Amino acid sequence: MPRRFQHNGGVPASHTPATAPADALPSDDNTVVKIFESVRDSIVRGEVAPGAPINSVELAARFGTSRTPVREALLILNQYGLITMSARRRPRVAPVSVKAIRDLYALRSALHAYIARAIVETASEPSLQDLRARALALVEQGDASETDVHVQDIEDYLLAESRLCGNDVVLGVLDSLKWKINWFRRLGLMSREQLKVLALDRLRVADAYLDRDAPLAEALNGSMLRKAAYFCEMNFNARSSARPAPEAGG
Repeated sequence: MPRRFQHNGGVPASHTPATAPADALPSDDNTVVKIFESVRDSIVRGEVAPGAPINSVELAARFGTSRTPVREALLILNQYGLITMSARRRPRVAPVSVKAIRDLYALRSALHAYIARAIVETASEPSLQDLRARALALVEQGDASETDVHVQDIEDYLLAESRLCGNDVVLGVLDSLKWKINWFRRLGLMSREQLKVLALDRLRVADAYLDRDAPLAEALNGSMLRKAAYFCEMNFNARSSARPAPEAGG
């Protein structure tokens, strides 16, 4: 599993205690974090195409460092599945295929089947009311907010939902997948109409949680994720046909 990053800036938890101030970190750790976050954000935002090469020398020059922190940052990106690394070849942004999208959504579907059952069994009534309010807000803001803002709100909802399952192992798996999930979601960015369909499904799931109906919540979650996978795959294919191929070599 990828090394865990704290939420306050993405600092590797294996390098420093959570209470350590940022200015007390070794300089190399700060540099690794900056490189990791810069390359990660460029990939997730779609600024570099799947399969595109990553120039380690250019990264070292841009951040004024040696290639050692660059390599450490790239190793972390490789663990998160955002890039690929192999001997005697330049690192590249990981390729994305229809199979990769289907595989990721299949895993998410399995995880959310468990999450749905666990939420029904253990989540408190106030927390379920709050989750439903979030789901309703997503339905209501669908026509008003910018797509990127709406996608961020969906990600916040999903984080709140997953935390209600109370299983740290499941949360750890989702944490290791979060950047790839965000990346694929943006590669197959959905239209307002598609997002509205999923928002309505999400509200029905929230209602099933409140009714403590585990089979219904699990079924609705599965149906919603199958629709999301279909939309993502369809949009990815449409965008891929118009995207220039990554440069050869490396």
